[in-house]
Amino acid sequence: MLSSERDVRRLREAPVTSLFIVANLVVYLIMAAWSGHLLWFDGDTLVDAGALVWDPRVSVSHWRWLTAAFIHTGLPHIAMNLWVLGQIGILSEAALGRGLVAGAYVFTGVLGNAASYTLASSRNHEMISAGASGAIMGLIGMAATFAWLTGQRRAARTLAFNILLVLGVGLSLSARGVSLVDNGAHIGGLVGGIALGLARVRMTRPAPRWLDVTLVVTSLALAAVAFLAVQLRPG
Repeated sequence: MLSSERDVRRLREAPVTSLFIVANLVVYLIMAAWSGHLLWFDGDTLVDAGALVWDPRVSVSHWRWLTAAFIHTGLPHIAMNLWVLGQIGILSEAALGRGLVAGAYVFTGVLGNAASYTLASSRNHEMISAGASGAIMGLIGMAATFAWLTGQRRAARTLAFNILLVLGVGLSLSARGVSLVDNGAHIGGLVGGIALGLARVRMTRPAPRWLDVTLVVTSLALAAVAFLAVQLRPG
C-alpha cells in the first residue's frame, strides 16, 4: 500500500510504474491547462482529449481504446486510480518484470475499453468513459493469477478480494442505475490480465533486459501515437 513514506520511496524501485503514473499526471495537467479546470472535466473536454466514446450518430477513432486509459474525469478519479496503480505496480514489477507491466497496462487497457465499447454498441447506448481502472484491473488480475499458480496463496487471496470488491461495487451501482463505474472496462481488463498471468507462469526465467526495454518503449510509443492520431482526426 502506498500509505507510508516508505512505500512512496519504493516507487524508485518500480520505474515503469512511476513512468506510467507521470504519464497519467501529464495528460491530466494538459487537460487542466486546456480547459481551465483542475477538479473536474466536462464531457467536451474528455472527448477532445481522447476519452472513449460510443455514439450511433458519429464515427470515432478506435485509438481511443488506448488514449482513454490515460484520461481521468477529475481529481478524485485520478488520485484513486494512481494510488492503486502505485500499489499493484510495485508488486508486479518485482515479481513479473518491468516490460510485462508496461505491456500489460497497454494491452489490458485496450482490451477493457474495447469490451466497454462493444457493450455500449450492443445496447445502442451512448457513453463517454475514461480512466486507468481497466488497465489496473488487468494488472491485478495478472498478479493474482501468477501468485495463485506459483503457490503464493495469501497474496492471491488478497488480490482476489480487491477484484471482487471492485466488481461488486460496480455491478451494484449499475443495478441501481448509477453509471459511475465502467464494468465492461473492468471485466475486459481483468480477463486480459488473467490471460497474461497464465502466460507468465509458463516462463521459467525473467525476461531479458532487451525485451523489457522493447516492451516499455513500444508501449509508450503506442500511447503517443494514439494521442497523436486522436488529435489529428477528431471524433
